[in-house]
Amino acid sequence: MNEVQSAPVDPTIIAICQARLAHQPVEGFLLGRGTSSAAVMFVGEAPGAYEVLEGRPFVGQAGQEMNAYLERLNLTREQVYITSAMRSRPYKEKVIVRASGENIISRSNRTPTKAEILAHAPLLDEEIRWVQPKIIAPMGNTALHRLIGSHETVTSLHGKLIEGPVQQAISLGDASAGYRFSTETHMIFPLFHPAAVLYNRKLSRLIESDLDILARMISG
Repeated sequence: MNEVQSAPVDPTIIAICQARLAHQPVEGFLLGRGTSSAAVMFVGEAPGAYEVLEGRPFVGQAGQEMNAYLERLNLTREQVYITSAMRSRPYKEKVIVRASGENIISRSNRTPTKAEILAHAPLLDEEIRWVQPKIIAPMGNTALHRLIGSHETVTSLHGKLIEGPVQQAISLGDASAGYRFSTETHMIFPLFHPAAVLYNRKLSRLIESDLDILARMISG
């Protein structure tokens, strides 16, 4: 059985990426988990509260749906690599006033900004280099846009195999330098984010159909 591990990213790169968001409303930090030379690298959006707590990608309700994805593909977490576009949990705060008059600050997940995703971009670049996946499966628009730009959506591209370059951070030293496209081409297969079905059960059949297509590509 393959060993579940994180890509051996240079600690200097990790420190630089973490420092970029030191004063932003984000918390926690985790790398992806899986195996090198995985047939599929799944890329999500960002960790949530459960992921930060446990230090693993895709746990909680979204994790249960992720497990269902893998079960339909007849794969385990030991056979793939699971990561995200951003490595810290982006949150927003709300003050809740209890009946006693006590104020409680509640944190909820939010979509990461483009600047936050760019700040952590070198981490995904390093993971792709280490894993060298046969197929990269961005799950949701945030991951898709991180890889190919924002000109398409998962709604229009899900279940379709795309062959082409992916965006990479231009500079480790300058967080605002932006992206350039890789010289290497990759096989990219967009999927709906596992959490999407929690809000729209009608997506279930579409997702199952897409996963069946992906399973045939992996076995082929």
